[in-house]
Amino acid sequence: MAGVASDSAKSAKSLAKQIAKQMAREPLEILKAAGTQVGGAERVPPPQPAPGVSSPKEPSPQDKAKIETQGQRQLAALEAEIKEIQSRKEQEETVKVQQEKALIAQAQAEKKETPKVPSKPSRRLFGIGQKAQAEKQRTRVEKPLPTSG
Repeated sequence: MAGVASDSAKSAKSLAKQIAKQMAREPLEILKAAGTQVGGAERVPPPQPAPGVSSPKEPSPQDKAKIETQGQRQLAALEAEIKEIQSRKEQEETVKVQQEKALIAQAQAEKKETPKVPSKPSRRLFGIGQKAQAEKQRTRVEKPLPTSG
């Protein structure tokens, strides 16, 4: 058994030396094969159509006309949709501008108004002094003015 193990160690060493010498002689040889190994590129022939299935080569003139009219209808519909979107955007912009103008006008109106200061409430209580004041008014005597002379 000891002989088999030593033989395998010797053969491993000799194999490693042999590979190292080969690498020194041909350094780019490994890189040539590495591209296909990493990329997985294989040479596969292009698929061929089944013998019973025929591929359409050229559409008939009637089909061309149908396709053309359908394309024109789609184009007209798309253009109409674009115009509609543009008009909506313009309306939104005008509404925004009007709102901004209204806010500005409102802010200016608030600035121009004088601040309202509440007056002092009267000290008279409701109904207490009214009788006395009415009595004074009724019995009031006019004071004669001094003669100017």
